[in-house]
Amino acid sequence: MEAAWESVKRNKGAPGVDGESIDDFGTHAKERLWELSEALRTKSWHPKPLRRVWIPKPDGTKRGLAVPCVEDRVVHAAVAEVLYAVFEDEFGPDCYAYVKGRNALDAVERVNRAARAGRQWMVETDIKKFFDTIDRRRLMDKLAMRIADGSFLRLVSAIVRSGVLGEDRGEGAAGVPQGSPLSPLLANIYLAEFDRKLGRRHILVRYADDLVVLCATEEEARKARDEVEAALNDEGLSMKPEKTRVTRFDLGVDFLGYNISRRGPEPSTKSVERYQEKVRALTRRHDTRPLEEVVQRIMPVVRGWTYYFRLTRRTDRLFHLGGWTIDRLRGYAAKHRWYGVWAKVAPMEKLHGMGFRTPCQMLLKCSPRD
Repeated sequence: MEAAWESVKRNKGAPGVDGESIDDFGTHAKERLWELSEALRTKSWHPKPLRRVWIPKPDGTKRGLAVPCVEDRVVHAAVAEVLYAVFEDEFGPDCYAYVKGRNALDAVERVNRAARAGRQWMVETDIKKFFDTIDRRRLMDKLAMRIADGSFLRLVSAIVRSGVLGEDRGEGAAGVPQGSPLSPLLANIYLAEFDRKLGRRHILVRYADDLVVLCATEEEARKARDEVEAALNDEGLSMKPEKTRVTRFDLGVDFLGYNISRRGPEPSTKSVERYQEKVRALTRRHDTRPLEEVVQRIMPVVRGWTYYFRLTRRTDRLFHLGGWTIDRLRGYAAKHRWYGVWAKVAPMEKLHGMGFRTPCQMLLKCSPRD
C-alpha cells in the first residue's frame, strides 16, 4: 500500500468525485493507508463512482477519462503491483507499453531497425475504442487462469465495474475505466494472447492500442492486415478503419508521434503542429508578462518535446522549428512595433541569458539513448 501511494503521488492527477486532492490525502497518508489496508483485509472496501473528464484530441474529438478518487487510485495501484508480478512473463517482446524496462522510444527503434533490415512493408492500425470495448467477462476469465483467490478476483471485478457518476452503462457493459492505474496492465493481460498469435508469424510492435506489423512484401502485409483483424475480432475488438493502412517504408509510417522512413525517425507533422500550438499559446502578443517569464514558461515545453524526440537523426527540421520559436519570441518582444526592434529589446544573447535554448541546441547535447 505504501509503494502504491508513492506511485500515485508521483503521477499526481486530478481529484475524483469526492474532491480530495493528492495533497489532502498526503496530510494523513499513514493513517489512511492503514485504514485502507484494514478495509481490504476485512472485505469492507468498495470503490467510489468515477468522475468523467473529457480530454481534447488532435483530430478535434474528445477522449473520455474516468478518474477514480485518490484513495481508490491507491487501491488500484496496489492491485496492479500484485497482478504485474503474476503476469509479467506473459508480456512478450512485442509489447512495449506499461512494461518495466521498455518505453515508447524502444518501440520506435524496433520499427526503424526492422525496416532497415529489409521489412519494407508495414501495416499500421489502432484498436477502435480499445479500453471501452474490452470484454469484462473474458478479461476475468484470463485473470482466473492464473489466480485462484476468489476474494482477489472479486476485488478486481469491483474495480473494473466501477461506474461513472451520472452515467448508467448497465451491468453487462464492456470496458475498463481509462484513467485508473490498473487499466493499462489489464489491457496488456487482455492482449497477451493476441501478441503471441501475431508475433509468431510477423514482426509485431504494439504500444497499448497502437500497433505496427512489418513485412517483407506487399502481399505478406495485406495478408497480415487480415490476420490482425481476425485476431482482434476473436478478442471482441476491432481495427479503426480510418487509422488502418498498408504502406511502404519509403513513404514513412506515423507511430507514437514519430514519422519513421528511410530518413530515420523524425517528429511527425502532427507532433510539430502540437508543439507549435503549445508555444503559440504561451507567446500571445497581447500578453503582458515579462519576456523572461515567458521564456521560463516555454522552456519546459521545449525540453520535454526535445527529450521525447531525441531519436531524431536529421536536425534540419528541428533547426527550422528552433527558428520558428525564436520568431515567436521576437514577435512577443516587439509587440506591434517595427519588427526589427526586437534586436534591441531582446537580442539572442539576452534570450540565452534567460535560459532559452532551441530544440536543435538541446538535441546536440544529448545522445539518442541518454
